[in-house]
Amino acid sequence: MMYVRKHLYPPNWKELSRACKDAAGWRCQRCKVRHGARRKSKRTREWYRVWLHAAHVHLHDTLNPHPLLMSLCPRCHGRYDYRLRQRENVVTSERWKHQCRLSQRSQGGTYASTQEKAFNPV
Repeated sequence: MMYVRKHLYPPNWKELSRACKDAAGWRCQRCKVRHGARRKSKRTREWYRVWLHAAHVHLHDTLNPHPLLMSLCPRCHGRYDYRLRQRENVVTSERWKHQCRLSQRSQGGTYASTQEKAFNPV
């Protein structure tokens, strides 16, 4: 197991990772590919060996000593994390918009959403 940022993981990461893969029968929990199987890359068309990852179910849960983990192949892990980050970006932008609206209201700004204009014509 190679991970670059050891300071972001609990000291027992190797044991947690192995237990996750053991529980999944050393298969990806999404596509069911076996650990060590040969697979052809869709991007490069090169053959490679699948090395399972113990993936966090929740983003930024790395320091948790008892995280929820899934056994995923690199392809599924990348897709899973990408979707989580996309959702996180949507939530972050919605929070930012909400904060902007609140700050404009508290400062007596003239901002009004389309729903507010429908109910309070100016």
